[in-house]
Order: sequence, then structure tokens, then C-alpha cells
Amino acid sequence: CDAAYNWAKNNGGHFKFHALVWGSQYPNWLPNLSVDETKKAITAWFDAVQKRYPDLEVIDVVNEAIRGGNGNYHSGYNNTKIIQALGGGRNGDYAFITTAFKMARDRWPNAILIYNDYNTIQWDVDGGINLVNTIKKNGAPIDGYGLQAHDLMTNGGNGGGTGGGGYCMNYNTFTSTMEKIHSRTNNIPIFISEYDVPSTDDGIQKQCVSEQFKYWMEDPHVAGITFWGYIYGRTWLDCNGKANGCSGLIKDGQDRAAMTWLRDYLSKNKGVNETGLPTGDLTPVPPEPQLPFKGEAFAVPGKIQA
Repeated sequence: CDAAYNWAKNNGGHFKFHALVWGSQYPNWLPNLSVDETKKAITAWFDAVQKRYPDLEVIDVVNEAIRGGNGNYHSGYNNTKIIQALGGGRNGDYAFITTAFKMARDRWPNAILIYNDYNTIQWDVDGGINLVNTIKKNGAPIDGYGLQAHDLMTNGGNGGGTGGGGYCMNYNTFTSTMEKIHSRTNNIPIFISEYDVPSTDDGIQKQCVSEQFKYWMEDPHVAGITFWGYIYGRTWLDCNGKANGCSGLIKDGQDRAAMTWLRDYLSKNKGVNETGLPTGDLTPVPPEPQLPFKGEAFAVPGKIQA
């Protein structure tokens, strides 16, 4: 974490902390704690992160906590007492998420606080919308909704189909779903937080990226896009065992077609962000030189009329 944080600081990049509360990765001793002990452990963790990184810009506060009808969550929250320690989740009110956001706001008053989850574009759209609206209603200081965007192939995540990666999600369905998310969350700022296109077929990967990435860049409600790994063979998706790390954009040191397209597109387009969140280029911009009004200076003393 230090390495990524320091790299961003020294190279004009953005750093997002991922994540404060998650049901899938935690110390192996956490499930053995009582509710009170769990609350103390979570509080100590928040305090330790704040002490080490007091100036965080963007934070995934809670990750993968959509609750299904079977009582299970998108990650293993039921394996610990995290939910009970942070106020519970009675009647689907997600109180524990609201508590976590308030704890984060107390420690990082200026950070962009995000709720982050998967399968929220193709499979569990309504579950994500309901969660975001519920915690907003209950007072969570949420600034953005993170759509992981691992689910934009026809077969879901790890791929099958042609070339070991399936086909792109239908474009009309993709755009209408994005519009639905915007309209039903009152245009909460969106972060495409873990985007990847798993395919061994360069043409299919390029098609998906050129359609989806371009849409997000030109969508005024999308504040940021993060690729979830970019080196072929070093990403987490394996196209159903056919090719390890098949979502990578650079293979054997050479740009794949999607990366070639990305470089060209980004050289000509800075994107549209009307969310009000400051997530643009961090490179200092020199001020425009001041020019005399109408091209020449007024004589002083003299008569000036506005």
C-alpha cells in the first residue's frame, strides 16, 4: 500500500484506498471475536489507516455488501460479526454500512467516500441501486457509487465463448442500464472501479473497450475509471483456464488493439465530469497569461467605462 501511495504522490497520480470494510479478506482471528471486540478492532483499523494516510483522496469505504434474498451478502460478512458490530442490517436497512461511512467521514472530512460492488451493471442492478438509496436515506455521507464492471461480457466474468472470453454485453442494454442507474440514484457520481475485459481475442477486447470506455468518458455522471490490471498474464481473470491473465491490455511488451485504441482516444479526449468531484488530471496547469482588455492597455490617468 505504501508503494502505490508513494508512487501516486510522486508522479501526479490518483490513489484510492481499497477497502476499509470488506467481507472477504480480514485477519484470521476476526471471526473469533465478540461483537464488542469486533467493534474495537474495526475502530482501531480505521484509526491506523487514518494515522498512516491522513490525506486520502478517494476511499472504497465498504466493499461487496449487497444482501441477497437468501440472507447472504456479496462477500462473507456472515462469517464475522462485522455487521453486528457496526449496527446491524435489520430489515435491509444496511445500518452497518451507514455507520462505516460516518466513521470514515469523521476521519477523512475531505475524501471522496465510495460504496463499491460487483455484478451491478448486468446482473444485480436493482440490488445496488437499493443499497445506495437506502444508506443515503439513512444519512450515510456517500459521495460515489463504485461499479466494478467485471460483468460486461455476455457470459459474466471469467469468459468462455469465442477466443476464451465471450462477447461484449449488448450495447443498447449496457447504455440503458447505465441510464437506469443514474435516474434511480438521483445521479450519484459513478466510479467505474475495477474494469476489465477478459478475452484472448484482440478484436473482441477492442470492441468492448471502445464501446464501454468511450461511453463512460463522455457520461457526465461518471467521475473516474480504473482498469483492474493491465499486463497480460498478471491479471486475475483466466478466460476459463484458457489463458491466465487474459484481461491484460499489454502482452509481451506490446500493446493489444484495445490499448492502441485507448492511447489514441485519450490523446484527443479528456472526458466529461459534471459530478462536482475533483477527479481530473492532477498535473499542475500553468496559468493563462493575462491580456489587456480589447488588446491594449488603458492610459492612466484616463477615462475607463464598464
